[in-house]
Amino acid sequence: MNEKILQILAEVAGTDAASISENMRLADDLGLTSFDLADIVVSIEDEYGVSIPDEVFPTLHMVGDVFAAAKKVLNDA
Repeated sequence: MNEKILQILAEVAGTDAASISENMRLADDLGLTSFDLADIVVSIEDEYGVSIPDEVFPTLHMVGDVFAAAKKVLNDA
Protein backbone atom coordinates (compact mmCIF):
# COMPACT_ATOMS: atom_id res chain seq x y z
CA MET A 1 0.00 0.00 0.00
CA ASN A 2 2.71 2.50 0.96
CA GLU A 3 4.50 2.02 -2.37
CA LYS A 4 1.41 3.03 -4.35
CA ILE A 5 0.80 6.00 -2.08
CA LEU A 6 4.44 7.03 -2.52
CA GLN A 7 3.92 6.87 -6.28
CA ILE A 8 0.85 9.10 -5.98
CA LEU A 9 2.72 11.58 -3.77
CA ALA A 10 5.70 11.62 -6.12
CA GLU A 11 3.54 12.19 -9.17
CA VAL A 12 1.73 15.13 -7.58
CA ALA A 13 4.93 16.58 -6.07
CA GLY A 14 6.85 16.13 -9.32
CA THR A 15 9.63 14.13 -7.70
CA ASP A 16 10.96 10.59 -7.49
CA ALA A 17 9.20 8.23 -5.06
CA ALA A 18 12.58 7.02 -3.77
CA SER A 19 13.34 10.53 -2.50
CA ILE A 20 10.23 10.64 -0.28
CA SER A 21 10.32 9.43 3.33
CA GLU A 22 7.65 9.09 6.01
CA ASN A 23 9.02 11.95 8.09
CA MET A 24 8.85 14.51 5.27
CA ARG A 25 6.44 17.42 5.65
CA LEU A 26 3.92 17.67 2.83
CA ALA A 27 4.04 21.45 2.45
CA ASP A 28 7.53 22.36 3.61
CA ASP A 29 9.54 19.44 2.20
CA LEU A 30 7.45 18.44 -0.83
CA GLY A 31 5.98 21.85 -1.63
CA LEU A 32 2.43 20.50 -1.74
CA THR A 33 -0.55 22.84 -1.49
CA SER A 34 -3.99 22.08 -0.10
CA PHE A 35 -5.13 21.55 -3.70
CA ASP A 36 -2.33 19.01 -4.20
CA LEU A 37 -3.38 17.26 -1.01
CA ALA A 38 -6.98 17.06 -2.21
CA ASP A 39 -5.70 15.51 -5.45
CA ILE A 40 -3.67 12.96 -3.48
CA VAL A 41 -6.63 12.01 -1.29
CA VAL A 42 -8.93 11.60 -4.32
CA SER A 43 -6.28 9.46 -6.03
CA ILE A 44 -6.00 7.24 -2.95
CA GLU A 45 -9.78 6.97 -2.73
CA ASP A 46 -9.99 5.99 -6.40
CA GLU A 47 -7.10 3.52 -6.15
CA TYR A 48 -8.50 1.66 -3.14
CA GLY A 49 -12.25 2.26 -3.53
CA VAL A 50 -12.59 3.96 -0.15
CA SER A 51 -13.67 7.34 1.15
CA ILE A 52 -11.38 9.39 3.38
CA PRO A 53 -13.49 11.65 5.63
CA ASP A 54 -13.08 15.41 5.19
CA GLU A 55 -12.14 15.83 8.85
CA VAL A 56 -8.91 13.94 8.14
CA PHE A 57 -7.56 16.71 5.84
CA PRO A 58 -6.41 19.06 8.65
CA THR A 59 -4.42 16.21 10.25
CA LEU A 60 -2.31 15.49 7.16
CA HIS A 61 1.00 17.28 7.65
CA MET A 62 3.58 14.56 7.03
CA VAL A 63 3.93 11.71 4.56
CA GLY A 64 3.47 9.32 7.50
CA ASP A 65 0.13 10.98 8.27
CA VAL A 66 -1.08 10.11 4.76
CA PHE A 67 0.03 6.49 5.23
CA ALA A 68 -1.72 6.29 8.62
CA ALA A 69 -4.97 7.81 7.33
CA ALA A 70 -5.08 5.47 4.34
CA LYS A 71 -4.30 2.45 6.54
CA LYS A 72 -7.07 3.38 9.00
CA VAL A 73 -9.65 3.84 6.25
CA LEU A 74 -8.64 0.56 4.59
CA ASN A 75 -8.80 -1.33 7.88
CA ASP A 76 -12.23 0.14 8.64
CA ALA A 77 -13.54 -0.77 5.16
